[in-house]
Amino acid sequence: LRYDVKEMTAKAGQKVRILFNNPDALPHNLVIVKPGTADAVANAAIAMGADGCAAQFIPESSDILAYTAMIDGQGSTTLDFEAPKESAAYQFVCTFPGHATIMRGVFTVVE
Repeated sequence: LRYDVKEMTAKAGQKVRILFNNPDALPHNLVIVKPGTADAVANAAIAMGADGCAAQFIPESSDILAYTAMIDGQGSTTLDFEAPKESAAYQFVCTFPGHATIMRGVFTVVE
C-alpha cells in the first residue's frame, strides 16, 4: 500500500508519461491533484460509496489534473498528460477508499 516513487518532477507545460505498475494484490490508481487538495479529493472518493466502483473512485472535482483508471493487482497502465503551466508542488494519491492515507506523493512542476 505504498507508491515506490514518492516524488516526481516535470517542467511547466512538459508532456509527461508515467508508467504505473501495480505489483500489489489490491486495486490502485494514480490521481494528480492541485496543491493541498489530496485529502479533499480522497474524501470525495470515499463519499461516492457503492457508486465509486463504476466511476473508478474518481470523483467529479476541478482539483483533479490527471488520473489513471483503477488498476487491478499485477496490472499496469500509462498516464499521458501535460504538466501544469504553473510551478508548484502538486500531489498524487490513490483514491481507492482508505488508501490515500499512505499512498501519496509530490509531483513538483518547475519552470
